[in-house]
Amino acid sequence: MKRLSRFLLTLLIAIAAPAAALAQTVEPVRPGDRTLGAPDAPVTLTVYLSTTCSHCADWHTNDFPAFKARWVDTGKVRVAFRDLPTPPQQVAIAGAVMARCAPEEKYDAVLDALFRGQSQLRGQPGPPPQQTVVAWLAAGGAAGGLNRDQMNACFSSEASFTEVEARAEQSFADGVNSTPSFFINGQPVPETMAARDVAAFEPLVQPLLDGR
Repeated sequence: MKRLSRFLLTLLIAIAAPAAALAQTVEPVRPGDRTLGAPDAPVTLTVYLSTTCSHCADWHTNDFPAFKARWVDTGKVRVAFRDLPTPPQQVAIAGAVMARCAPEEKYDAVLDALFRGQSQLRGQPGPPPQQTVVAWLAAGGAAGGLNRDQMNACFSSEASFTEVEARAEQSFADGVNSTPSFFINGQPVPETMAARDVAAFEPLVQPLLDGR
């Protein structure tokens, strides 16, 4: 409980303070980032996500598959995922812990399962019941190939939560205060970009691939 309270206090301070300007640049990939795609891809898309963010779920479910097929699967773009838990924070942190407990090659599959299962968490007013959260997490873990004992071991580890909290604090330090947020080769994607589909990313990604 102290662990979550400390993180929530950090979050409340960040929300109460004036919004930080989005960082001009970030490291495209950091140690510990979960990544998807070729390590030597010429372009890196860095994405700040929350497992309870509906806009993140919409992007990952509806827009990302075409982005992945066009640029990631062809070795042209590497994706680096970063954690920024949003309300309900305790649930988002748990989702991030589950995703990071799976083998790295299964990370995106866990995210997909958690995003597709978000509707379970919003079936009634107020915080979702514990049994609903457990079922949601279990579906994510199963997508990552984890059995129940492996899931329990992960959630029994203080280090699992400490890592997610540290990564979330780094996201705040980057000046990121909303999800999803995107950077291409370390440069922020304009927040005014109306859409986040392949067509919207085309003028940002293709010139880099063409060497322009």
